[in-house]
Amino acid sequence: MKSKKLLPIILSALLLTACGSNAKSDSAAYITNSADGYYTEGAKGGAVQDYNYEASESESYDYSEEEADSSSAQVDESSSSAAAADNSDDVIKKEMLVYSCTMNVDVLEFENAVETLKTNLDMYGGFIENENYSDGGSSSRWYDENAQKWQTYTSTIRVPSSNYDAFCDAVSALGELRSKNANVQNVTREYYDLATTLEVYEAKEDRYIALLSTISEDEYALAVEDKLTSIQIEISKLKSRMNDIKTDVAYSYVYLTINEVKEYTAEPVKTDTFLDRLFNTLSDSAEGFLDFLEELLFVLIYLAPYIVIIGGIVMIIIKARKKSKAKKAAMAAAASAPSPAPAPENTAAQPEENSEKEKPEN
Repeated sequence: MKSKKLLPIILSALLLTACGSNAKSDSAAYITNSADGYYTEGAKGGAVQDYNYEASESESYDYSEEEADSSSAQVDESSSSAAAADNSDDVIKKEMLVYSCTMNVDVLEFENAVETLKTNLDMYGGFIENENYSDGGSSSRWYDENAQKWQTYTSTIRVPSSNYDAFCDAVSALGELRSKNANVQNVTREYYDLATTLEVYEAKEDRYIALLSTISEDEYALAVEDKLTSIQIEISKLKSRMNDIKTDVAYSYVYLTINEVKEYTAEPVKTDTFLDRLFNTLSDSAEGFLDFLEELLFVLIYLAPYIVIIGGIVMIIIKARKKSKAKKAAMAAAASAPSPAPAPENTAAQPEENSEKEKPEN
């Protein structure tokens, strides 16, 4: 009875052992090129399966990709579980914090403030990433010595994170701090996500390199090389971003603006007396009258040629009218004068009468 019960158990064990050996032989498959243009995939001591390359190229390629993805998923799960274990208590790692600060400072001595800033940079091990200077003058090409200018200096400064607070305090002491806006960005999760993704891609890279070494067909090798190249490009991008994060964590950002200001001095208020107001009024009136006479003189000088021409024309017209009136008066006087007496009819008798009158009396 006992032997009959043990028989099924022994048979099951033998079947499981056979399946395991078949699986191992299948996993150790290799690819060879047959004489008839087909690819043969098999294992030492295992079954051989023939298939056409053109019909199954994508299938064999996808198989390797699926295998890589499954392994990547396993690595991802193990890495994520490890990261979850590390961050189970939500502990913030200070080395993965990026500090940044925007500051505006007003100074009376602009040149001295900029020189002090450069000295503080050397002292705290910082450097200027970019800077901009403006003298505050107009964009005109004319130079005005008395024009008001307000100089401005802006820069993006990188300073070691260990000296971040001390450097910000030194910048605040340059002058009057008008505004300050500080920010802290936690990049821990992003960095470790990138590290996990990098491990996955590196594992893929190793598998494709191993796969490429077993391929003898050029066309299939080119397809694998293209995939390998895209993986290597992604690895390069991941490493570049991780390096940027390390740099940002090591060197904090300070966005600084230095504005030149001038000290305001209020003039004392003066109350004028009656005599002062009277004198000011008379003075303003005299100045206004003189200004009026000056403007009038300039107007007359400007209009003098026109006045001469217009005056000559007016004189000619007046003389012509006077002559016309004189002629009309003479004609009227001649018309109104009396006519002369008529002559006597007997002119011969007149001498006799005259002779009689001329005779002397006896």
